[in-house]
Amino acid sequence: MAAMSHPATGLVEPVPWEPGLPGEFPGQQCVMPLAPGVSMIFCWCPPTPPGQPFLMGSPPDEPDRRDNEKQQPKKIPEGFWLARHPVNQQQWMAIMRDNPSQRGKGEMHPVDNMSWEDAQKFCSKTGLRLPLEAEWEYACRAGTTTPFGIGNGECLNAQMANFDGNYPYGSGRDAFKWLYRERTLPQGSFPPNAWGLHDMHGQLWEWCEDVLEGRDRVLRGGSWLDDGRFARSAVRHGCDPGSRSDGIGFRPCPSSTKGQDKKKTGGREVSAERGKE
Repeated sequence: MAAMSHPATGLVEPVPWEPGLPGEFPGQQCVMPLAPGVSMIFCWCPPTPPGQPFLMGSPPDEPDRRDNEKQQPKKIPEGFWLARHPVNQQQWMAIMRDNPSQRGKGEMHPVDNMSWEDAQKFCSKTGLRLPLEAEWEYACRAGTTTPFGIGNGECLNAQMANFDGNYPYGSGRDAFKWLYRERTLPQGSFPPNAWGLHDMHGQLWEWCEDVLEGRDRVLRGGSWLDDGRFARSAVRHGCDPGSRSDGIGFRPCPSSTKGQDKKKTGGREVSAERGKE
């Protein structure tokens, strides 16, 4: 389906989601209805070019690098759609009929206090899935190789993302102490990355499908209560799938593009090739 631009603004409008919908360019948006009057917008993350995998992880000289961030090439042979924002409270309540959020109340605030199991229940009811860890980092970077996929890529301050602004990241004029908000903010409070995705750094940790180690499932992105160093693109964290926290939410994907080989991972269908390490 061809992307349509608004006649007055020239901005490209989201196209309606349908199974197997391919994106036409990075950051293109599609919209999926969830319930009467409630929808979710997704952004297109293109496949990696043939023979050009992206490097997941951080280089050895990245400040505050952790031992589990070793760089490794990852192929994304099929593009995928990822939610423009973490699931908000309006979307959650429309499907699940409750609101467990503890930090920031409002329909456009992200739903927090989420376990991996909670996220899976929402996905099961909506035909969505959690992203694979490699997909999440690929989308977060949006073609960058720096610690962050926003700004100049090297620094993070609280005017750029929602985290504990007493502990910015980087050096130079953009790495200044500022505000610690101690709560979530409404979606769209900060500019997106190059692929149209908001709040990939800070706001809430986001569940991924993968196992980190033992029973723990992967969390990515940092949160409102953490230092800037934990919001780096490569940071890997994890918790028990039943654990809830006011610093945790999630951001889903639509089901895989039709025609792909699929395998089951944690109860959701994903591309078999994408699921490989």
